Amino acid sequence: MQEYQKFTSPIICEISNNGKIYTLKRGFIYYRKDKNNEIIEVPEGFESDGFTNFGFSIIIPKFGRGLKCAILHDFLCEKFHQGRVSRKFADDVFLEAMLETKAFKKSKAYFLYFCVRTYAFFKGFL
Repeated sequence: MQEYQKFTSPIICEISNNGKIYTLKRGFIYYRKDKNNEIIEVPEGFESDGFTNFGFSIIIPKFGRGLKCAILHDFLCEKFHQGRVSRKFADDVFLEAMLETKAFKKSKAYFLYFCVRTYAFFKGFL
């Protein structure tokens, strides 16, 4: 049985040689406290590119408290592409996780949410 860590625990991952892919060495659990205690499990071995920041590392850092939020979002986006959740669900959980963990100021969290929703709109992922 896989052992999961709490969402608030430090991330344990391996970074690829080119610095673009994060592979979880230990999965984590995200609890949606206001949503009937729904649990989202991101498994060990999941690969993510972290924050897609288009070179704006000053605004959106590749590392830090927000990294788990980005990995959680990538996991849910993968589930979206499998038809298991909606893209809005993935984006809403991303915002919720950023606000809950205080990974960023509220204004930046909402800005990032606006960015992912805008991207989804233009890609037709509604």
